[in-house]
Formats: sequence, C-alpha cells, structure tokens
Amino acid sequence: MKETRFIAQNKEKWLESEKLLASSSKDPEKLSNLFTQVVDDLSYSRTYYPNRSVRIYLNKIAREYFSILYRHHQLKKNSLKIFWLEELPQIMILYRKQMLVSLLVFLMAAAIGVFSSIEDPQFAKTILSDGYVEMTKENIQKGDPMAVYKKGHQVDMFLGITLNNLMVAFRTYVFGVFLSIGTLAILLYNGIMVGCFQFFFIERGLFAESALSIWLHGTLEISSIIIAGGAGLVLGSGLVFPGTYSRLQAFQLSAMRSLKIMLGITPIFILAAIIESFLTRYTEIPDFIRLLLIIFSAVLIVGYFVIYPWRKSKSGFSHPLAQERLSADDREPIVYAAIKSNAEILKDSFLFYKRKVNTIIPWIALISFLMALADHLSGEPESAVRFYQEWWQYFFGNLYYALKTPNLLFVAINTIGSTLILYKILTTFENERAGINHSPIQWVALLKSMALVLTFYSCNYWIGGLGSILMLISYLFLLLLIYAQFVTKRSTETSSTSEILGANLAQAFGLQFVLLLLSFSFLMILSAPLIYLYTSILQWNFAESDAWSKSIVYFIETFIKTFSFNLVMPIFAFSGAFLYHSLLETSSAHELKSKIMQIDHSKTLSKEKQ
Repeated sequence: MKETRFIAQNKEKWLESEKLLASSSKDPEKLSNLFTQVVDDLSYSRTYYPNRSVRIYLNKIAREYFSILYRHHQLKKNSLKIFWLEELPQIMILYRKQMLVSLLVFLMAAAIGVFSSIEDPQFAKTILSDGYVEMTKENIQKGDPMAVYKKGHQVDMFLGITLNNLMVAFRTYVFGVFLSIGTLAILLYNGIMVGCFQFFFIERGLFAESALSIWLHGTLEISSIIIAGGAGLVLGSGLVFPGTYSRLQAFQLSAMRSLKIMLGITPIFILAAIIESFLTRYTEIPDFIRLLLIIFSAVLIVGYFVIYPWRKSKSGFSHPLAQERLSADDREPIVYAAIKSNAEILKDSFLFYKRKVNTIIPWIALISFLMALADHLSGEPESAVRFYQEWWQYFFGNLYYALKTPNLLFVAINTIGSTLILYKILTTFENERAGINHSPIQWVALLKSMALVLTFYSCNYWIGGLGSILMLISYLFLLLLIYAQFVTKRSTETSSTSEILGANLAQAFGLQFVLLLLSFSFLMILSAPLIYLYTSILQWNFAESDAWSKSIVYFIETFIKTFSFNLVMPIFAFSGAFLYHSLLETSSAHELKSKIMQIDHSKTLSKEKQ
C-alpha cells in the first residue's frame, strides 16, 4: 500500500485521537479503542515506512497515549494511600449495619457477663479460670491488682500479645464462614468474658484503677475485635444474602472486602500490643495521662472507622470503590499469559483448583496417608506435643505442625511427600496450559524440585524454632523456582526467575502475605472441629491409658493436619504459576510481541493478496 493511500484511509481517526488527547474529559472506551488502532498503525508504518514522517507523527500520538497510561501507573503507586483514605472508609460505610450488629452483640454479651457475675459469685471462675482468679486475688491482697501486666519481658510480651490478639481476631473473622453464626458465638464469649472481668474488679472497689489500666490498651484491642466481628458478619453475609449474585460469587465478593477490613485493623492490634507491653505495666503513671491516652485511643477508633467514613460519604469519595472482578461460572476461560493483579491471580487459582479437584484431591489424600503412616511408624508418638510449647508455635498451629522436622527421617518423609504432590499439581497445570492431556515423566524437573524441597525442609530442621516461620515467608518463592523447572519453554522465553521476580517483587510479597493469611484461616476452620470431634469420640469409648488408643489418636491427628496442609498446597502452587506468567509478561512482554507479530503477518498476507 502506498503511503498516501495509507494516510488517506486513517487520517480521520488520527485527527480524532489528537482531539481526544487534547480534551479535558476523555471517554475511556473511545480512548482505549483509538489507542489500539494507533499502535497498530504505528507498527505498520515502522515496517513499511520506517524513514517517513508518518511514522514520526504516529509515534508522537502513541507517546501521548503512553503518557496518560504512565500517569495512571503513578496513581497505582499511591494505592496504599488510596486504601487508607478512600477504599477502607468506603467499605466501612457500606457495611455499617454489620458493624453495628457486632457492637450490639458484644455490648449485650458484656451485660450478660456482669449480670451473671452478680447472680453467681462463682461465675468468674468459670469464665476466667480458677488459676487466674486466685492469682488476681493474691495480687489485690498485695496491693498491686494489675501485677499480671508486669510479668515477663516487654519484647516477649509484645510479640505474644500481638499474635494472640491477631489469632482471636482472625478466629472471630473466619468463623463467619459458618453463616455468620460462628462469629456471633465468639463475640458473645468475648463480650461475656470482658463484662465478667471488669465486674470482678468493680465488686472489689477497684473500678477506677482497673479501668485506667485495662482500657489503656483495651480500647484499641476490644474495638478491633468488634470490627473483626463485623468483618466476620460481612464474610458470612455473602452466603446468607447472595442477592443477585450466585452464592459462590457473593461469597467471593464478601470475602475480598471483609479481608480488607481485617488488613485495616492489623496496625491497631500492633499499637494495642505496644501499649499493653510497654505502658500498661507502669501503673504509677498519673491517672490523667492514662485517661488522656484512653480518650485518644477512642477518638482514633471512632474518628477513623465511624466519623471519617460518614463525612466522606457525604462529601463524596474521590476514588469510587472498585468492583472486584468475579468469575461468571466454571466455563470462564482462563488466560495464562497475561499481566494480572493478585486478586485476579487468586480468582484464577481457585477456579483452576475447582476444575481439577477430582484429579488432585485423591492424589493428595493418598500421599498424605502415606506421609502420616511413615510418620506414625517412625516411633515418636509423643513428638506432636513438643511443637506447642511456645506461644508462636501455638499461634501458627497446623502450619508449623505440617512443616515439623524433629529429625532427618521427618525431613525425608516431608521432602518425598511434598515433592510428589507438587509434581502432580504442577504437571496438571502445565499440561492444561500447553493444551495436552498427558506428558512423559519429567525426571530432571522432578529431581531438581526434590532438591529444592529438600533444601527447604533441611533449613527448617537445622534452623528450627522461629526459623520455621521464616521459611513459611519464602514458600511462594520456592514454588516459583520449582514451577520454573516444569514450565514448557518457548524459544523467546529466556528470562531467568530472578529477572522475572525483578519485574514486580512487591507483588510477590503481597501475594505471599495473602496466601499465608488464607492458609491460616482455612486450617483454623478445617482442623479445629474435626480434631475436637474425633478426640471426643475416642474419649467416650476408650480409656486414656490404652497405648493402642493413644497410637490411633496420634495417627488420626497426624493425617488430618498433614492432609489439611497439603490441601492448601495447590492454591500456593497455582498462584505461584499464574504469578510466574504474569511477571514474565511484565518483564519481557512475550505474549504481546507474539500478538504484534501475528498482526504484522496478517497484514503482510493481506498486502500480498492485494
């Protein structure tokens, strides 16, 4: 095609592009369509008119488009500021009814705790435990009723209190999955305990001293638990009141928004733990200073979570609440080679897991059974007890238990089992991506993966202690390295894993955090009711002194916890695989280049036909 004809055919849309770029208000749909057409024309002109002015002209228009996109990218860099000042306040005002219900239930429960303590003097021992009540009575007799807050090292207290408060909050939140009933039950229990605890000091004439000490940190702590209860009700509302969505879609929407509420109150728990660990112990601080801190804490909570969202809703939010992208149904196509946000990665991971559940779950169950059997036959039935002697081990619970490596035999068991599960998961993903039903065993990839998993568990064994928790933080990055061994290479895909991660390391860390949070929540929900059920049944039918019944209990516990952890592994693995391709596309644009080459090829064929 001659240059003059090319210009004549396209000059109107180029002029329209210039007018749109110069306009103060831009139609997003028109902007997107014209951008695509201009880039196509620029690609064509670079091929056939590389030294002509039309190429320079189109390049100028395309550069202006990219300038607009870059400004949008700058907006994304302020996403943290937007979350705190725009997104979270909008979610709070949107779900204000759930927050109000949570507050009322907690206050009602606190009133029940006070009334029950008045009617039954022994009620406090039932709720607070005999040991705590007797210890507090002794402290009162010694003239230091708040001595409990002075025990222990300050840093140790801070870590323990932070994680304990987070565990209580997340338990309150995730139990909302039981149609919100679980969240209401935990709010009732915590409210009764607070009411009983406060009245215990009131009836002994210590209201002022106890209130100034307890509510110094309790204002933030209890408020956060109430907000966590509201988040749990939001989580359950998707299942109870789906509206025009399907029940699954409504749950996905409520889960994503309620999780943002939980992320929003996490700093509040940390601040409460700092106050409880470093300030509450100093009961000799003047009362007016403690009162000012309590008032400041209340103003912070009410101001940010109540007044600020209300006032912003009246004046209008500058960034409307984004609508999360939900899958229409199971038939929605999955795009593998595309740049995705973490929310899109998680959505596609769960969708892929759902499609392949019949293939993956039986394999996971079989390997988990063999791992539990090997663990059981290793001859250490008391090993499970050793892993719950510290607060951090108790907090991480099943995640820590599944990674336990007290000796080299456990290292071998976990290495072989995890490698076999990952091999099945990742080959299933890669076969689906490549569009094939079966692939031959990839022995090199299998052995390399086993070496990486062995390194992971060996480090866990040699470091031990909190090192196991640090290993969890690197779990997603380990899976990225393992998946790189299985991915079907194309001639253009030459980027190393380090180069791929360099494209957006912050996204990888963010996805890792969300996955750990989801895993913790899932394992808390899954294992607790099951373990309670089977231990109760065994206690009803067998004597605790029977060695064989203890052996059965240990085996069942090992299998459930191993199976629970392995059930989470596909979400990590699929998320890592989708992240790999997203970062690969970000760093090298292989898919985009391929599409451009196809466009050029089709235009060449069209020109030859002419």
